[in-house]
Amino acid sequence: MAEDLNMKNGIQRKRFMRRLRDLKIQADLTAVDPTRLDLWLMRIDSRLTQYSYQMLDAGVDTKSLHLLTDSILDHDCGIKNGLHRALMLHAIEKSVHSVDLGSTLVEAPVKTLDVFISYRRSSGSQLASLLKVHLQLRGFRVFIDVERLSAGMFNDKILEHIRAARHFVLVLTPNALDRCIGDSENKDWIHREVTCAIGASCNIIPVSDNFLWPVADELPEDMRVIAQFNGVRWIHDYQEACVEKLEKFLRSNAIRLHELQ
Repeated sequence: MAEDLNMKNGIQRKRFMRRLRDLKIQADLTAVDPTRLDLWLMRIDSRLTQYSYQMLDAGVDTKSLHLLTDSILDHDCGIKNGLHRALMLHAIEKSVHSVDLGSTLVEAPVKTLDVFISYRRSSGSQLASLLKVHLQLRGFRVFIDVERLSAGMFNDKILEHIRAARHFVLVLTPNALDRCIGDSENKDWIHREVTCAIGASCNIIPVSDNFLWPVADELPEDMRVIAQFNGVRWIHDYQEACVEKLEKFLRSNAIRLHELQ
């Protein structure tokens, strides 16, 4: 790289490689990945999707995963990170011992998104948009529905996006849950999104900004559990630290979520 691209500065080369890795993670390979190898990698750890193309280029798909060895991942697929190879092999071993690997990956519902961000339009749109940018820069596939909130109507397709997400980030700004109190018919947007995330076994992470939790018994019974989840307290003067803590929650839960599925 130093000679071919005339990139002499070491820091510049590291930044270039980091950006290249992020682009690999975000790449849409649907056209060349009919068995959705990238989705299998994402279920283990979203960082592993950076290897999707080189694995596909080596002839790997979800039907041949049971044939993979550490040597094949290293030499044929070019995956030099030993820990990443170990994560893949561990996932393959668990799948082979539990169910048929190939048919499950093709037919079973899978998580196609990393993060769904839920927020109250009246007070949380700015923080939600900021979190989206930060997480995307870190390689996460993020969905935030701006159009639905602007139009003022609830679209059932939003629930489909929640079910497809591995993580559900709930932005809690002042009075964000007030409309949920007494919402016995589940008409409030936040209420519906939270209960959908719970039902879809998403990893729920509250991000609170000057937010005070209501008395637990005041919330509808089907969403009270959200008060028990570990979350991030947002401090504007320490945004980077807050985002790093959120990323840590997302990364550390990736493998555990896969093991529970």
